[in-house]
Amino acid sequence: MRSRSLLMLLVVCCLAPRFMGADDAAFDSNGVKIRYVTEGKGVPIVLIHGWMADSGMWGRDRSGNTKLNAAGASGFQLIALDCRGHGQSDKPHDPKMYGPEMAADVVRLLDHLKIKKAHLVGYSSGAFIAGKVAATHPKRVLSVVYAGQAPLVAGTQAPQSSEVEVFAKAVDEGKDLGSYLIAVTPSGKPKPNEALASGLAKIMFAGKDVKAFAAAGRSFPKLEVTRKQMRKSKAPVLFIHGGNESAYVRERVAAVRKLLGRGELKIVAGGDHMTTLTKPEFSSAVIEFLRSGKLK
Repeated sequence: MRSRSLLMLLVVCCLAPRFMGADDAAFDSNGVKIRYVTEGKGVPIVLIHGWMADSGMWGRDRSGNTKLNAAGASGFQLIALDCRGHGQSDKPHDPKMYGPEMAADVVRLLDHLKIKKAHLVGYSSGAFIAGKVAATHPKRVLSVVYAGQAPLVAGTQAPQSSEVEVFAKAVDEGKDLGSYLIAVTPSGKPKPNEALASGLAKIMFAGKDVKAFAAAGRSFPKLEVTRKQMRKSKAPVLFIHGGNESAYVRERVAAVRKLLGRGELKIVAGGDHMTTLTKPEFSSAVIEFLRSGKLK
């Protein structure tokens, strides 16, 4: 899965916009504690982060805590969850506890908050989760934004699992995760030496439950849906990614759009998988799309 790169976690932790103001809570999702943060009032937007990130990718304060800003999204309620295995949510190590259960957590969160329908915004592997929700619970979805990825739809290019397996194997064998960073450095980019990679890995994965990350990553193929299921959802769809996104992601987005026969496409100039989320054009394009969908 070409959903991450060497510096993705550093971007998530250090470069995401720092917003202020949010309410932090948790609920029981079929025996698993799911933590979420909300801000603002109005039509709900559920923000779903990517693999090995957490709700803080949508905004952090100076202490590193998740902070959302609804100032630029008046009329909306922002809801960002820590997917199971990530952030402050519970972290089971059994892959069977992930996959479809990650999508079910989103639906259960809506039930917990007594929300009938919501907009979904999924970034990277969060797009896989959003796609599963849209396909299996179409009546709960107002619109879907697939950012930096596309949903996993049968008949399109299968997700590349080598990256997940390289990470999971290193975790299984108790290896230094610097080897993972070296292995996933994009082609054409200078690979760090072992000492630098080891140092970066210690920073990036300090205090993280890497066994939970591995279990979650290995479960992603279970988020695949059929074209027939996807077409049950009539909600507006936006695909958005950076102009410098990997060819793999761009090709997957194009294939899924063709298969579905619909979906707007927005390209964020100069953005790649690491930086697109941090660009003002990203949030403005998403809010513009959601406002147009809110009026339908």
